[in-house]
Amino acid sequence: MAGKPRAAASGGETAAPGPLFEAEVAAAPAAPPRARLGAAPVALVAALVAAGLWGAWVTKSVLGGPERPAIAKVQLSGIVGEYVQAQARSATPPEQVTTETRAFMSEIQRNLERRGAAGQIVLVGEAVVAGNVPDITADVRREVYARVRMPQQAAASGSDVMGAMRAAMAGPGPQAGALGGQGNAPAN
Repeated sequence: MAGKPRAAASGGETAAPGPLFEAEVAAAPAAPPRARLGAAPVALVAALVAAGLWGAWVTKSVLGGPERPAIAKVQLSGIVGEYVQAQARSATPPEQVTTETRAFMSEIQRNLERRGAAGQIVLVGEAVVAGNVPDITADVRREVYARVRMPQQAAASGSDVMGAMRAAMAGPGPQAGALGGQGNAPAN
């Protein structure tokens, strides 16, 4: 046994296979070519599926436009109320007030119709009892006032009753005697 390798007794290492083991090493079958290529078609299919999903997401994001909630509410009484108050405070002639108010109401109607045509369901906020429905009042207000001008407050004039009342309520001043007070002293 002089030419045969032996296992080292102290370190636990084995020697390289010699002539006795060469037959076993040579007889080991090589991996078939299909086994080595089996992961490539799976990776290719996974990459194609991922690319298709990404493409669908990009298409939806680009062509879908801004996200609008499917169901939303609007506080019409608030928008109309602020417009009516602004008209009441303006010095606009009555004929013009009628025309401007019709234009304002028509624009609200068109805005809500556009939203409906786009598939959004808009509920009047006063009719919504409960639930988590997004409020689009600010959006509608901004879009309507972008097309219809908000009436401007009139400058105070001598015959402006509301202006005189505001001035009187503002505090003591030179107008305090103008309201017909006859030497009213402050009450203790």
